[in-house]
Amino acid sequence: MALNFRQLRYLVALARHRHFGRAAEECGITQSALSQAVRQLEATFDVPIVDRHNQGFEGFTPQGAMVLDFARRTLDRHEHLVQDIVSAGEELSGHVRVGVIPVAMPGISIVTTAFNQLHPEVSVAVTSLNFTDLKKGLENFDLDVGINYLDHGASTGLRPYFLYDESYFLIAPAEHAIARRTSVTWTEAGRLPLCMLTPDMQNRRILDRVFSSVGASPRTVLETNCALALCSHVRPGHWFAVVPNTFFLMIGDWSQTRAVPLVEPTITNTIGMMVLERDPQPPAVRAFIEVADDIRMADELMRYTPAHLRDRRAVQATGATTDTPIMQSRVTNAAS
Repeated sequence: MALNFRQLRYLVALARHRHFGRAAEECGITQSALSQAVRQLEATFDVPIVDRHNQGFEGFTPQGAMVLDFARRTLDRHEHLVQDIVSAGEELSGHVRVGVIPVAMPGISIVTTAFNQLHPEVSVAVTSLNFTDLKKGLENFDLDVGINYLDHGASTGLRPYFLYDESYFLIAPAEHAIARRTSVTWTEAGRLPLCMLTPDMQNRRILDRVFSSVGASPRTVLETNCALALCSHVRPGHWFAVVPNTFFLMIGDWSQTRAVPLVEPTITNTIGMMVLERDPQPPAVRAFIEVADDIRMADELMRYTPAHLRDRRAVQATGATTDTPIMQSRVTNAAS
């Protein structure tokens, strides 16, 4: 067989973009050159690989899907072989591609910073993706690591690693009466004008189920699919929002707002890493997992928690009582 890695990369690019022109642009070649490379692959395997209509891309044939899988696996193994060779007896080098769901994006900097400090020669690419695209990226070898909810969504063929438990807070204008409370129920929060993520986001679906479990329908006045946009709207101290504890890396001790723990029920959801089931793992991926596994994420996240919540937790640790604890055991049935 007259195969080369260039042809395989072109095929994978075509699968990613599902368009000859855009795939050719990514590869830095003309559309006719990419089309010719695909036809050479078809001649090599003596099967049609691409369904074409008016010379456009319509999809992959069943045989083409098999060739595509071969191409992805071959390129993946080649990349990791290069990493093994370059890193043997020297400082680890290479590249790690990380896909992160939007609500976990603020916290990923804790892991990537620690990783870079130990392995400065390994570059890291971080992309914000929903769970569907994240899982597809792992399965197609476009991603090395995924950061996602571990207790939501199928993960067949993916190995999970615990990172932290996500807990939830109401962000309220500092001058509002509810901001002076030590806790707010989900029922009460549902009556407030809320900024929320869009319904296609897993976090939004989780919150909707919690509101539904207490018979509340959230009063949503603004929706966005961007965590940064959500935070920018609560910053002026005009809006309300329900956010996970990782958002404190962005909003922290803002003077215009105040975070209040959400209770009745108090829930958590597990955030973790997912990687493809394979042994051994590529060296850079293995190192990334080891670094993340050594981090005490709960303690790191607490560093960014607003002072009034940290002080309250310290009081609880002494055995003193407050009217409502900010952390309780996970209520799994509320989020299932």
